[in-house]
Amino acid sequence: MCLVSSMALAQDSEVLLKQYAQQISEVKTLQSDFTEEKHLSLLSTPLESKGRLSFDKTAQQLHWQYQTPFQKGFLMEKEHVYRLQGNDKTLIQDALGKMMAAQMLVWLTLDFETLQKEYQIALNQEEITFTPRAKDHKVVKQITVWLDKDNVQQVRQVKMEEPSGDFVLWKFSNTRVNKPLGQEALP
Repeated sequence: MCLVSSMALAQDSEVLLKQYAQQISEVKTLQSDFTEEKHLSLLSTPLESKGRLSFDKTAQQLHWQYQTPFQKGFLMEKEHVYRLQGNDKTLIQDALGKMMAAQMLVWLTLDFETLQKEYQIALNQEEITFTPRAKDHKVVKQITVWLDKDNVQQVRQVKMEEPSGDFVLWKFSNTRVNKPLGQEALP
């Protein structure tokens, strides 16, 4: 009885993940403010940064810009990745930059098919947990994504936990999906 029940839950989760994937694939543009909190065991209070991200799927552009306490970020334009520091824009030409671009697109679009190759995915309503399949993953212990319960195209927050116990929490607000991006959105 328990086996049948857990198999039914797994099938329900798989169906729901496919529905989420379909809805998320319909995102063409996205703009959101974010707050990043770095929770480090060495510090009693988290380090906090604020910024804005803009994404245009058709143009294959992503702009992730920290605004406080510093002005830096990155810009992806198709296969090119740029580091932004103040008003300077520097092309990142190494393999790490290209890998970062590919990973950001996978995560931004929540490409479940690609993510399932590297992560076990568990779903609990609007909370999706990604656990690396590699047991000795050096960087990530677990990633949890919380979707907005009224619109799964909007991510409310993401928590990336490290094996050390440190974690980063991104909280998203003022999210606009499939609305025209302003001139300031993508440089």
